[in-house]
Amino acid sequence: MNGIWDQELLRSLNSFGGSESRYLWELVNNELVRGFPLFFALIALWFSGDCRERRSRMLTGLLAVCVATVLSVWLQFHLASHTRPLLDPALQLKIIDDHRWRVVWDRTGSFPSDTSTLFFALATVTLLENRWAGLFCFLWTTMVVALPRVIFAWHYPSDIIGSLVLGPTCVFLFSAIPYPRKFFERVLTWFEGRMYIVHALLFIFLIDAANLFQSLEQAGKGLVRMWE
Repeated sequence: MNGIWDQELLRSLNSFGGSESRYLWELVNNELVRGFPLFFALIALWFSGDCRERRSRMLTGLLAVCVATVLSVWLQFHLASHTRPLLDPALQLKIIDDHRWRVVWDRTGSFPSDTSTLFFALATVTLLENRWAGLFCFLWTTMVVALPRVIFAWHYPSDIIGSLVLGPTCVFLFSAIPYPRKFFERVLTWFEGRMYIVHALLFIFLIDAANLFQSLEQAGKGLVRMWE
């Protein structure tokens, strides 16, 4: 169920959407555009110096990003709070070319936004290492990732608020627990003479993260079907 404020704010923001704004949606949904500042900041911080403590903190944060994203998808499947706005004809929203019927939806729930959860969590990882870069990443995520998803009726405002709580909270919690960080410090110590392996794995992780972990999600679904 949605509050009146949720639907009213959705309708107000959706007034800027619709087919006439198709190119804006294509721009902000472009993987390079929406992800460049965050992934550039993460890679720059990673290579800014050979500091094992900082890199272990970042790896801990990236682990939390995975957990937060998985939780957001799980909640969409199991927490039937409301239907995705563009799939609800009763709302009479402005939809781009009625593309909702050309997509195979494996989940119709939209709380919280998994995309926004991922990017808010990544911004938090950056924030913990560099305040100004992190604040810029938060602003970018809000304006380029989160807000357009309400304007174009993919999510309610409450979905974005939920992702703003879930993503950063997971990162802060993991950062407060010493065990993951100590584990990654040991791993980095083991690979001290072979850091190119760690760098390669990090790049693979970031590539899949930029693609919203779709490859990992598909692999997981495939494994589940194999055991059914």
